Amino acid sequence: MPDAIQLSNIYDSFTQLGERVHVTLRTQLGDIGRLNAQKAVCLQFLEAIEQHLNIIPPAERHVIEASVDRMIQELDIATTISSDPPDASPVDLGSHTHTGTVGRPSIHILPSDLAVLSSGRVSRRRLAELYQCHPRTIRRRLLEFNLSSPGPPVYVDEQQPDGSINRIYHRGSSSDLSTISDAELDRLILELHQQFPSFG
Repeated sequence: MPDAIQLSNIYDSFTQLGERVHVTLRTQLGDIGRLNAQKAVCLQFLEAIEQHLNIIPPAERHVIEASVDRMIQELDIATTISSDPPDASPVDLGSHTHTGTVGRPSIHILPSDLAVLSSGRVSRRRLAELYQCHPRTIRRRLLEFNLSSPGPPVYVDEQQPDGSINRIYHRGSSSDLSTISDAELDRLILELHQQFPSFG
């Protein structure tokens, strides 16, 4: 058979394969047996064109192989997806209660649910997204349910012997502020400036 006819047959087979994979992906989500059968057809096609590599131009061969690889990936992904509707409604975490007063509705959060969810590596922001509330609400409930300990106060006023008040600020527990003194910081900046005079 002349090369031109073989090449045309390969292109036609490739087009038909793409159409069959497209239909399979649209109609067989989650059907592992049929998806795997279509995947086997893709693999057979790749094996078949290996015998005719000498007649397929390299650029077109690359496109065909990359496309069939993508088809196989999509078929693999489709085995884990289902088009069936869910059997049950999603889990409801907390309920909003309208109290009739001004402001946002109160959210009812079960201490047991919050204890389980906050025991892992879930951030307060992620918990707030799950409960559809503000992260500060989660923080307040964690404190209310004794699931978290309060941080130190932002500042403390200390009365001095002369009667004046000295306000002492505390770094937050998640603060990354340095404990370096002002004098030490000045010394380090001067040292850097001497080493790199044209910097900054």
